[in-house]
Amino acid sequence: MLAALMLAAVAAPPGFNYDESKVPDYTLPDVLGDAETAADWPERRAKLVKLFEQHVYGVAPPPPVKIKVKEDSRVEGGVDWRTCTAQCLLSNGTVFNFPFQIVRPKGPGPVPVVVLLVHPARTDELGSPEKEVGFFPWKAITDAGYAAVALPTDGLAPDDNAKFDTKLLAAYGLDRASNDGERPADGCGALAAWGWGASRIIDHAEQTDDLDATRVAVAGHSRGGKAAWWAAARDDRFSIGYSNNSGCGGAALSRRGFGETVARINENFPRWFCPRFREYDDNEDDLPVDQHQLAAAIAPRAVYAASASEDGWADPKGEFLSLVEANPAFTLFGDEKLTLAQMPATGEAVIEGRRGYHLRPGGHGLERFDWERFLAFAGTIWDKN
Repeated sequence: MLAALMLAAVAAPPGFNYDESKVPDYTLPDVLGDAETAADWPERRAKLVKLFEQHVYGVAPPPPVKIKVKEDSRVEGGVDWRTCTAQCLLSNGTVFNFPFQIVRPKGPGPVPVVVLLVHPARTDELGSPEKEVGFFPWKAITDAGYAAVALPTDGLAPDDNAKFDTKLLAAYGLDRASNDGERPADGCGALAAWGWGASRIIDHAEQTDDLDATRVAVAGHSRGGKAAWWAAARDDRFSIGYSNNSGCGGAALSRRGFGETVARINENFPRWFCPRFREYDDNEDDLPVDQHQLAAAIAPRAVYAASASEDGWADPKGEFLSLVEANPAFTLFGDEKLTLAQMPATGEAVIEGRRGYHLRPGGHGLERFDWERFLAFAGTIWDKN
């Protein structure tokens, strides 16, 4: 039995459920709607994205009119380190800047790109030319032939309930201070703001000769994983969306009520989502979407979820089930169905067409084990293109 499913005997803090027997009966909303063929899918996908905007993540600002990236480049550790500042001209005439870092393998291009969303608590785990760390193993990524991009989310929307709208959203006039202290029901949350920044990395890749804008993956751990799946669902230029231990609001099914719940996450982190999401506190059955539809909205591109066996908070079974319940979208494009019986044992992975999943031993974290399996999956996807 999975360690995550053995947490039933562990006392859970308020707002969490670690008891599989207390998972309620639920009916998931339909993936396909009126779509019957692959040709019908783009319209259905757009409707799903709209529902997630309106009810979960909020409506992100439009892309900039123009983007220019200032780079300070140096060669260290056998790779090209670039300290970058994106300078975005917005439609209101404002210029909004945010930083990121590129570590690119030496040699001819263009090379695929892996963008890691890095929230403030993890910015000290990016390593340096002298040191590689498990959270951002730049050497493993560049050895695979890919450019590694670290995107600090704090430059877009601070991970703070009082300050999250003081940067990107303020630049667009979408902050509370500019709107009588209120956000509209579908007002942009921090996760959507972070995803907006990830899309700008593709903008930059489209303007360069040594980065492959057609092969860009967006990845994230925990809250970053929530933002990564949403970014990939919104922007179909991402070829892979990867979430690691993302849980509620990420890869895990909300209706299961296992691990962290909608009510608990909204209480602690209202900044991440739109205000309307609070209507579904202890009321998940009325939510018009669930996270299997988020996985589906990435189709026909590739999607990957990673769990940890002792991370009941993120609900490993619920994360895998989102990929399983996305079957209708992926089978439209010729992929085989996933089944719950294929959920791997601890330490193992499963890949079925354009979907991948692994269950790492241990707790909540992003480690070299996770990266090794994700990079192997990325290779299977990008080698086909």
